[in-house]
Amino acid sequence: MVDDQEGIGDPIGMTGSRLEANVHVVTGSLTAVHNITNCVNRAGIEVSEIVLDQLAVAESVLKPEEKELGVGVVDIGGGTTHVAVFERGAVRHTAVVRTGGEHFTSDIAVGLRTPIQEAEQIKVQYGCALARMVDDDETISVPSVGGRKPRRLSRQILCEILQPRSEELFNLAMEEISRSGYEGALSTGIVLTGGGSQLEGLMEIAEQIFDLPVRRGGPAGVGGLVDLVSSPACATAVGILLYGAAHRAPRESMRVPAFLSGRVSQRVKGFFTDIFGAGR
Repeated sequence: MVDDQEGIGDPIGMTGSRLEANVHVVTGSLTAVHNITNCVNRAGIEVSEIVLDQLAVAESVLKPEEKELGVGVVDIGGGTTHVAVFERGAVRHTAVVRTGGEHFTSDIAVGLRTPIQEAEQIKVQYGCALARMVDDDETISVPSVGGRKPRRLSRQILCEILQPRSEELFNLAMEEISRSGYEGALSTGIVLTGGGSQLEGLMEIAEQIFDLPVRRGGPAGVGGLVDLVSSPACATAVGILLYGAAHRAPRESMRVPAFLSGRVSQRVKGFFTDIFGAGR
């Protein structure tokens, strides 16, 4: 608000005597921030800024009209699921649900009595979160623990393990959105992303629980290695790059370290130009 005038997205350049704003504050563990910063720095990359996961994901998977009209984002990661609500171009609510793709894998390992590594492979290759999408006569090979012979089991059993966990995850996400008070503002629906969102049948379950249109979102607006980075699993990583490119001065976003010269310098510049230039 500028002098009681509401609905202003960007007040820069306006004249007024009083500026007011509603802000969304996110708190986190300082120790966790220091640990991940030190880890990245030791890998030879200088950390210039910390970015909230939901903001980074929004840069790569959301369209401007979705942010403006209202959209929910459910980013299913390994150990957690990140939830965000955007409306009128701004983030309105963020939350973290402590259920993710690793919990699906653990459920398979326990339910089918198979090692964790094999459970992950089974989830990726045969996993389906909705039992009615699988034929009754479909079977899968399940490795056993301790060197025993593999077993043939119905794929329906795998679905019956994954479906309850899927419903639990989306119910928890729905509770967070309802708690925010913005459940009626999601005009464009829900966007699923993250590596865990690639499980077959998840979109159908999400549509049932949220009672909204659901789409699976991957990174968009980038060029270069599109085949490698277009997966929903890369949404956060690509979003961080796009966020950094959008919030830096042009000369800084294309700056190349001094030790790079000649052909190497040109190749690095061309790489970033492809990513941040060709797709925009």
